[in-house]
Amino acid sequence: MTFPIRRPLVLALVAALPALACAAEGDGPRFTFSGFGTLAAVHSSEDKADFVGNTLQPNGVGYTRNPSTNPDSKLAGQLNAVFSDQFSAVLQVVSQYRYDASWTPQVEWLNVKYKPSSDLSLRVGRIAMPTYLMSESRLVGYAHVWARPPQEVYGVMPLTSNDGVDASWNSQIGSAQNTVQAYYGTNKIDVTGGGTAKAKPSWGINDTLELGSLTLRAAYSNLKEDIDIPMLQPLYDGMAALGETDMLAKYSPRDMKTSVVALGASYDPGQWFVMGEFVDYKGAGILSDSRSWYLAGGYRFGKFTPYVIYGRTKAKEEVETDGGFLNDGINMAVDQTRATQKNTTVGLRFDAFKNVAIKLQYDRLDIEKVARIKPHPGYVPGRMNLVTLSADFVF
Repeated sequence: MTFPIRRPLVLALVAALPALACAAEGDGPRFTFSGFGTLAAVHSSEDKADFVGNTLQPNGVGYTRNPSTNPDSKLAGQLNAVFSDQFSAVLQVVSQYRYDASWTPQVEWLNVKYKPSSDLSLRVGRIAMPTYLMSESRLVGYAHVWARPPQEVYGVMPLTSNDGVDASWNSQIGSAQNTVQAYYGTNKIDVTGGGTAKAKPSWGINDTLELGSLTLRAAYSNLKEDIDIPMLQPLYDGMAALGETDMLAKYSPRDMKTSVVALGASYDPGQWFVMGEFVDYKGAGILSDSRSWYLAGGYRFGKFTPYVIYGRTKAKEEVETDGGFLNDGINMAVDQTRATQKNTTVGLRFDAFKNVAIKLQYDRLDIEKVARIKPHPGYVPGRMNLVTLSADFVF
């Protein structure tokens, strides 16, 4: 069992310990433990490609195994500590199918919060990456109607946590509650084949407005990224050998400046709900620009909630013609990061027991570019049908 925490994060948390020790004087800290999980099986109509729960998974359902519990199943535990009215801390550990085909538990959150006032909070440590409307709860299946977050949007940024600091300011605007959050930090993920991707640094700001049943959110993230993927190294070696300095600069895997603009809205008066998100991603190097969105809605009949979702993502099409002998290799590499697909989803959530929800979901994927799935020899982009049966729980 490994829990990878980088040195800057450890030093920041250690620096906070004296303050926590002082805050805990008196009655001592109060601890609570909770958890969540998903047990899900997925069946695919495609046997020459794997559907995956996220793009970091090495394989999934379809070609490798069919059906499969790997794409969506997970188990997590969370420990909360309250030291005083001002100081608290949280540790969240999640086990899910990973890039190396293991289920090794990983530290998803590990941070200390300081609230100098009721309106301001500061955190240091590993924090949820605040890209989306559901960023704080995206891994908690029970908190959502769907079997999995719409990949068309939530697959744009697979990063779920960030090592650094953030600040949130709450204010009242008329009868609405407004929260502005800013963050700064780094993040690093391992990818299949021994590669890595990291942001150094990432920063962003978002604003969430809540007015009764309506929630509106706008977010901006800016990342300076490095990627190290061994299978791409021969391409860069070829550029260097042929003296293609312009191509090396254009497609360099170092210091790629990327950004994300995300807009979200949700209206949930209780009996029914409608929600949607839009993401405009600006890539660099071999990472393509894209625009993605989804709309979802449902109606609650007692313990049953039927729902529908329609999502779409489209990558910018750009063919390299100035790379000489390297054109094919460059275009092939860029194609691996392009995702163009649409998805029509219908599903049913059944709140069977206290803290347990059963979901049955059908997805009809129409795929043009395969960046969100894992193709195998003989695969031709087209329609893929998925059936998912899941049980989400919290404890």
